[in-house]
Amino acid sequence: MKKKLCIFVSILLLAAAGVCALVFWKKPAPPVTARLLTATDLHYLSPELTDHGEYFNLMLEHGDGKAVEYCEEITDAFVEQVIANKPDALLLSGELPVNGARTSHAAVIQKLSKIEEAGIPVLVIPGNHDLKNKNAASYQGDSYTLVDSINAEEFAKLYSAFGYEEALSRDEASLSYIAQVTPELRALFLDVNAFSSAGVAANETLEWAEEQLKAAKQQGCRVLGVSHQNLIAHSNLFGFGYVISNNTEPLELYEKYGVICNLSGHMHIQHTVQSEGGLRDIATSSLLMWPLQYGELSLEGNTANYQTIPVDNPFSEYAYNYHWQHCYSLAAGENDEHPELGKFFADINTAYFAGHVTEELWDDTLYQAMQEQSGFSSQYMASIYEDSFQNHQEFSFEF
Repeated sequence: MKKKLCIFVSILLLAAAGVCALVFWKKPAPPVTARLLTATDLHYLSPELTDHGEYFNLMLEHGDGKAVEYCEEITDAFVEQVIANKPDALLLSGELPVNGARTSHAAVIQKLSKIEEAGIPVLVIPGNHDLKNKNAASYQGDSYTLVDSINAEEFAKLYSAFGYEEALSRDEASLSYIAQVTPELRALFLDVNAFSSAGVAANETLEWAEEQLKAAKQQGCRVLGVSHQNLIAHSNLFGFGYVISNNTEPLELYEKYGVICNLSGHMHIQHTVQSEGGLRDIATSSLLMWPLQYGELSLEGNTANYQTIPVDNPFSEYAYNYHWQHCYSLAAGENDEHPELGKFFADINTAYFAGHVTEELWDDTLYQAMQEQSGFSSQYMASIYEDSFQNHQEFSFEF
């Protein structure tokens, strides 16, 4: 009789434990309070690596309109602004130097150390040009000299104070890690650039990520995703090469475990997009692209507010004119007989990169004239038109 009673009690205890676990798993997600800053694609170049001469300017002309000429001053102003802002953390999603040069990495680390010394945690992840970059170079006179880059192991060591040292867990198959940002919030940095095929999340990494997401949920923490490449395609022109190649797998994981959103970069465009399951990928524009901005993500309860903040510096006008001229040059060749179309393209594309094409800027007549052309600019403008004048510089969402 005693034996049967013990078995019965054991069954009851197991059942009770199962019910408790089920209730815990299904309990409402905890509210979150946090104020985070995020920046990406700093593309910093150490002053030691250029004399701002002929070849340096030639390199800039073949770029995409980044204000690399004044990267030292802009980056320093950004660092001071972050320190004054006093966020809970600064999240950087890759492309720290412009070409992965070891010297530029060292200079970036010195600048980030000032933020850490001010009591603000800095968390980083590498971009696709940060590691083993064969184009790392010094630009002097009318030529260039190749210089050292760094590998994945060196990145983790050099940037140990910016996420890797305090990580709750690190993935062995990549430079991915998860860190505690506030008592109720963790950030999962998903690296797809270190060891596996470029742009692909390794199976081992995805298994590790699910373990971390599961543990966070069991321990009552919400999770924010961070990656360099986009988690979701932001348009039909920004798919291959911009999005994590096997993005469906991490996206399903993030939706399954209720990740708040994913912060990314890589496009150099300020833009947000939402999956069918409701998860947002927020791509912050390059710090060196006009309007030289970064993002602020404020979480309160179950509401998120995102806004861009321009760096307070004297080079905004230069950055705008430089980017505008670059955009105009792209379209001018396709519209030699209609220079007004080149101007229209430059006005719209500069605003698009900044994150808000307003209806006041739009001209249906010029747009229709451009659609009669067969070049890339007409396709590109069509993708912008499909964006429906959304404001990607300031928005809110529930999570």
